[in-house]
Amino acid sequence: MNLEIILVGIIVGIANFISRFGPFYVIQKHQQNSQKRGSVWIKIALGSIGIAAISSMLVVATLPPLIETPNKSVAMLVGFITLAGLYFKFKQIVAATLTAAVVYGLVYTYLPVSF
Repeated sequence: MNLEIILVGIIVGIANFISRFGPFYVIQKHQQNSQKRGSVWIKIALGSIGIAAISSMLVVATLPPLIETPNKSVAMLVGFITLAGLYFKFKQIVAATLTAAVVYGLVYTYLPVSF
C-alpha cells in the first residue's frame, strides 16, 4: 500500500473524529456541574463517531481504485449517497454499510461510465 493512501486515511480519520467529537467535548466542558448531561453527552458522542469511522473507511477503501481507474468515481459517489441516505433514514449503520457496499460493487462492476 502506498504511503500517500495511509496518510490520507489517517488525516481523514482524525478530521472526522475531531469534527464529531469536538463540539460535544466543548459542551461537556461548559456544563461540568450536571452529571446527567454528561451521560447523555457520551451517548451522543459515541453515536456520532460511528458514521465518522465508516466514512473514513470508505475514503481509504475507495482511494486506491480511484487512483488506478478515475472513471469509476461514479461508483464511489453512488455508494456514499446510499450509505448516507440509508443511515440518516433508518439510523442503522450496519445495514446501511452492507447495502452501500453491495451497491458500490454492482455500480463499479456493471455500470460502464467513462469520462
